[in-house]
Amino acid sequence: MSGAPSLVLAFAMGMVTFLTPCLLPLVPAYISFISGHSLAELQSSERTGKVSRSVLVTAIFFVLGFSVIFLILGAMAGALGQVLISLKPILIRVGGALVILFGLQLLGLFQFLPLLREKRYQGEIKGTGPLKAFLFGLAFAFGWSPCIGPILASILVVAANQDTMLKGILLLLAYSLGMAVPFLLTAALVERFFSFFNRIKPHFRKIEIGAGTILILVGVLMMFDRYRWLKYYLEMILPESLRRLG
Repeated sequence: MSGAPSLVLAFAMGMVTFLTPCLLPLVPAYISFISGHSLAELQSSERTGKVSRSVLVTAIFFVLGFSVIFLILGAMAGALGQVLISLKPILIRVGGALVILFGLQLLGLFQFLPLLREKRYQGEIKGTGPLKAFLFGLAFAFGWSPCIGPILASILVVAANQDTMLKGILLLLAYSLGMAVPFLLTAALVERFFSFFNRIKPHFRKIEIGAGTILILVGVLMMFDRYRWLKYYLEMILPESLRRLG
């Protein structure tokens, strides 16, 4: 399975995860919690440079926290794929079927019960600052809610079918970056977040349907060993289209 299209897909799905209705509304609360600043302070147009730096630094450590967990999961998925390499043709098709099921769950047509249970850390993380943000990022990575679980699980399935364990790690790195970029932008421009949220809120269901459709398409390509079609589109057709637009 080629690395380039998988990385692009993982990054895109990371951004979609950020936009899901179970995560996006909570982002300001997360930023407030890890930074120790109230929502009123975060929204104020008169934020001091010290407050802005504090918010951004804690956001970076929060991102590092959930990225560590995702990279470990990617390494585990990649390692499992290498152990079962002799069964790779079967695993790709089984993995494709699972990705299709995860896509159907996002569409609301199928419910995979383990992914419907939230596994959130229930303890208290005391204090403020980078360490608290990092620990909360670790805890957040285990809190797969019903709309985050199918996307992350699908990326892990693809990671398990990569040629090497390193590719599995890189895949989850791309996914983490897809979530991290909009999160850090929100932390830096949090006063503008609420305007963005109000504009995108009516489209939450469309985002879920779009994500589910993409996962189903990827699953079908995996099942019928046509994943190289996606590689061709991303590496040939899409760059050519962008050049024409330029």
